[in-house]
Amino acid sequence: MFNKKRVIKVGNETIELEPKPGLFSFGRSRNQQRRAPAGTAAEQQQVSNMQSEQPSIQPVPKPVSRAGPGKPSRIRLYIEGVGAKHKGLELALRERGIKGTVYDFIKRMLIASAMLGVILAFTAFLLFGKLHLPVAYNAIFSVLLGVVIFRIAFINFLNFPARKSVSDSKGVERDILFAARDMIISLRSGMPLFNAIVLISTGYGAASKEFAKIVELVQLGMPLEDAIDNVVEGTKSQSFRRIMLQASVSIRAGADVVSALQSVIDQVSQERIIELRRYGQRLNAIAMFYMLFGVILPSMGIAVVTILTTFIALFTVTTTLLMFVLVGLLFLQIIFLMLIRSSRPVFSM
Repeated sequence: MFNKKRVIKVGNETIELEPKPGLFSFGRSRNQQRRAPAGTAAEQQQVSNMQSEQPSIQPVPKPVSRAGPGKPSRIRLYIEGVGAKHKGLELALRERGIKGTVYDFIKRMLIASAMLGVILAFTAFLLFGKLHLPVAYNAIFSVLLGVVIFRIAFINFLNFPARKSVSDSKGVERDILFAARDMIISLRSGMPLFNAIVLISTGYGAASKEFAKIVELVQLGMPLEDAIDNVVEGTKSQSFRRIMLQASVSIRAGADVVSALQSVIDQVSQERIIELRRYGQRLNAIAMFYMLFGVILPSMGIAVVTILTTFIALFTVTTTLLMFVLVGLLFLQIIFLMLIRSSRPVFSM
């Protein structure tokens, strides 16, 4: 029944029909497909040509660096370590307008300090040679002096931008109240805030320089409140920061700028009065110690020692001893003067 050909006669013609697929014809057909040839030789040649025409994907070779990886030099590691210790150096350089990176600045200061140490060490070697000292001691003293000078100069050079910023902030603190009061008077007379800032951008020393920065940014197209915030971020003066931040906040909130600035100025003035009273109390203590150790003790001490040496022969008061005492008194006077100067307020009322 299955897999048998059927023959049908139509007229004079005989037509053979294909048999129906039986249950076992599926496997047989698969075996026939497996055993079937791949195709003619021409078809195989065409397939091989198509495979040969396909581009072969080759792995991209990694670029070989001519210079080896290498390790950073010790000088570079030392400079990077110094830069990591001085975290505020980048901000100080930006405030002072010094171009270049922190690494370049430290490198320049290192070279300058080394040259200064070498020059002073060589000069000391020549001077010690005039004293007819042995060459070995002369060389040791000169090298030690050069190392000390190098270290001191390097530290001072690195701290110079920060100290300069602090000195500039002291100049701003000295004149900021006078400039702010002038600005208040201009605002009360009906002048706009920007025109008032332009008016005080000259005539008030270091404070006027800060206001001139605001004027320059506004003339370049920056909004007034953004210019104030930009200048405030780079200043070290706390009084300038408080006054101008209050002005910026008042502009953004649409509040009365005059009353807000006047309240801040009154607060700053009251704080400075309190600071002056504290300075008076410190000055009384410093004056007492100065009179004790700088005037009474040296004069009375020398007189008592001179009298005692006439009765007890412990030591002899000579001119050399008196010269050493005079030099010590001189250094003591300088220390007291520096102490008084450092404790003195830098602002004006």
